[in-house]
Amino acid sequence: MKKVVYLMRHGETLFNTQKRVQGWSDSPLTENGIAQARSVADYFADKGIHFEAVYSSTQERATDTAKLVARIDKVTQLKGIKEMNFGSFEAQPEILLPKHRPNAKSFEDLLVPYGGEDILEVGKRVRQTLIDTMSHHDNLCLFVSHGAAMWGLIQLLKIEFPPNLRFSNCAILKWILTDEILTLTEVILPTEGFKVYPFKERSKE
Repeated sequence: MKKVVYLMRHGETLFNTQKRVQGWSDSPLTENGIAQARSVADYFADKGIHFEAVYSSTQERATDTAKLVARIDKVTQLKGIKEMNFGSFEAQPEILLPKHRPNAKSFEDLLVPYGGEDILEVGKRVRQTLIDTMSHHDNLCLFVSHGAAMWGLIQLLKIEFPPNLRFSNCAILKWILTDEILTLTEVILPTEGFKVYPFKERSKE
């Protein structure tokens, strides 16, 4: 049975504007972030997309985004889709983060010695949380998560991205879940006027 899953990033936050690492730390949505989330609510409404259930990570910025997008007062929080732990770099300026290894597309395991997470382990918990949660639903659900957590899932599934495609605030990933296989079909970027990047490639799990 095919099920549709929307996985999206939270709206702009105070730390985003200050270029500080958030990770497991948190900061509130800015006025712009609130407006971004509301624009996504309008987008889904205009498309006639109605969710069977709405979930967020346990972090304030994701939960507040989910409430605004779904236009409801309460959502169910899931630890499995919370942001990557950046260890001792939490709340620090982004410029202090270690540089990627040559040709790497993520921090890989570079943050582990600093008390952080390996991005593939992040991807595994996000994937399992989506699969486990969707087992209780017939179809369409929304999950509001975080940029590195979403990128961890992309890295785990070895999905090739066009150069320079990044998860800006409120970026939306549309997936088809079939027999525990996640297939990415679209990346939608609200910050680019809801530009849609189609994907036809099956994940390489």
